[in-house]
Amino acid sequence: MKNILLPTDFSANSMNAIDYAMHFFENWECNFYILNVQKISEYISDDLVAGSKTDSIYDSIASDNKKLIQQLVKKLSKKHKSQGYTFHGLFDYDDFVSAVDQAVTFHAIDLIIMGTNGATGAREVLFGSNTLKIVRHIDCPTLTIPEHYRYTKINSALLTTQQCKDLSLRELEIFKEILNMHQCELNIVELDDDAIVMSQKKDNPQLQKLFKDYAYNYFSLNAVPGLIAVNTATQILKVDLHAAFIEKETFLERLLFGSDDAKVLYRTLVPLLFLHQND
Repeated sequence: MKNILLPTDFSANSMNAIDYAMHFFENWECNFYILNVQKISEYISDDLVAGSKTDSIYDSIASDNKKLIQQLVKKLSKKHKSQGYTFHGLFDYDDFVSAVDQAVTFHAIDLIIMGTNGATGAREVLFGSNTLKIVRHIDCPTLTIPEHYRYTKINSALLTTQQCKDLSLRELEIFKEILNMHQCELNIVELDDDAIVMSQKKDNPQLQKLFKDYAYNYFSLNAVPGLIAVNTATQILKVDLHAAFIEKETFLERLLFGSDDAKVLYRTLVPLLFLHQND
């Protein structure tokens, strides 16, 4: 049984990520941990005054959100009672990244699923930036769901990698389980900074060893901005899920951000699974 962490701020986007997770693991047994995190700085004094004199500040802040979590757990349990799903509500009064890290450790989380944006206004910036912090700093595979993206059957998956010679089977475990779960086609794109002509590089020997039990299509690209290459491959290969290793920060920056123009023009088009390379 898989343990899945679903952080939420109750925004439409975070709820969409939860809905995606329900479809993604259909017919599999899973423990879903739904986590909401609040900070005192998000509240003004009037919010605290509304609590009774016997309430602690913590209880005043936590009460409404705990109720929302309970209602969501009850709703999901009822809606998906035919599935092998178990739902647990979690509330934390902490720094977001620290709260997620604690939940991952305490509940032996196998995968985090969250949206790439959040509620409107100030919280949108907070939740969006926290998603990036989770990807960078929490040593747990994280599946990010683009805003407004609706679940579609996983027929084709893409793995993007760079300098994969040090990768191990353990680091690929969750991705291989997803491939088996959805029985999808696998495409691998290796981004290479070296001046290698594509026709001269047929495959990567390390990838052949790592995926010896999987048939896959291999592509090598060099001197192409990461996100442009990925989104082009996503559209041409009709990819439904993209996975990438955070092998070094420069690769992450290259893949996700690039120039300011790239942020606007080349947003990720499909759910993106971030895998961590162990030191």
